[in-house]
Amino acid sequence: MKKETIIPGKKRITAQTVELYSSAYRIAWKQISPVRKREQPDIPLRLHACIRRQLKDGATDPLFIATEAFKALGENEPGTLSRAAH
Repeated sequence: MKKETIIPGKKRITAQTVELYSSAYRIAWKQISPVRKREQPDIPLRLHACIRRQLKDGATDPLFIATEAFKALGENEPGTLSRAAH
């Protein structure tokens, strides 16, 4: 049986970070139209990368993270991702 190796300098993922990621992803995902999801199958990967980048940079508000991820996808439909969506 292999023993787990802990690499010095690597951050551990906390439950709080996982919850923050999940919340941001869920908020952003709901704002993307089904048509766009079908037409651009790489959207989940792009969304994931953008959210991870923001978490790495220290973002802590899931609505802000989702909004920025949504913008990065080129989604700028009026009336989406308002404070009420949170």
